[in-house]
Amino acid sequence: MRKTTPLFAGCLLSASLLATATSWAGDMITYKITLTNLTPGQPFAPVMAASHRAGMSFFEAGEAPSDELAQLAEAGNGNPMAAKLLAMPGVSDAQLSTTGLTFPGKTTTMMLSAKRGTDNVSVGAMLGATNDAFFAIADMDLPKGRNTVTYMADAYDAGSEDNDELAATVLGAGGEGYSPTNFGEGFVHIHNGIHGIGALPANIRDWRNPVAEIVIERMN
Repeated sequence: MRKTTPLFAGCLLSASLLATATSWAGDMITYKITLTNLTPGQPFAPVMAASHRAGMSFFEAGEAPSDELAQLAEAGNGNPMAAKLLAMPGVSDAQLSTTGLTFPGKTTTMMLSAKRGTDNVSVGAMLGATNDAFFAIADMDLPKGRNTVTYMADAYDAGSEDNDELAATVLGAGGEGYSPTNFGEGFVHIHNGIHGIGALPANIRDWRNPVAEIVIERMN
């Protein structure tokens, strides 16, 4: 298994390279996304956001996780998921935030574009001091006109890695990131938090849903 000592090492550089990619040219609407970390002790990895037509989602609760979701939830690497989405019909834009980690009580702001007619949004990122937890909203409405919409995001378990909470397997504790040979529970579900069974103290790293507030404002 590959060991990764720096928290989310390598993710920020690749995120910045992706941050200007879009799948459509022409008549685009710009949105500002402001995300606030509501947890007491979980850093968020760089945030992935995508604009798309209604009826699309980058994950499905109760179903097996994709490899791209496992990389987002285990390694804090949203680039594979963003690239996958950008290649799909009906997706206008997929971005990663470029300002680093979002620590408890802090906010991250990013911009997202959408072609007219692609009126929905999905957002997600890893909870860093976990095996494979991520927060998400999926297939939600973008604001109309000059309105602003606010969504509260719960934490999900990608089901792609066992929740042993060990320093050797948790990226935010200095362990490995993506672990392709560990298949966890095998399906996406609501995360049941940190239990203090390994290197993660529950009194610091545990949380209750929702874990993030996501405010989306139409800019033009």
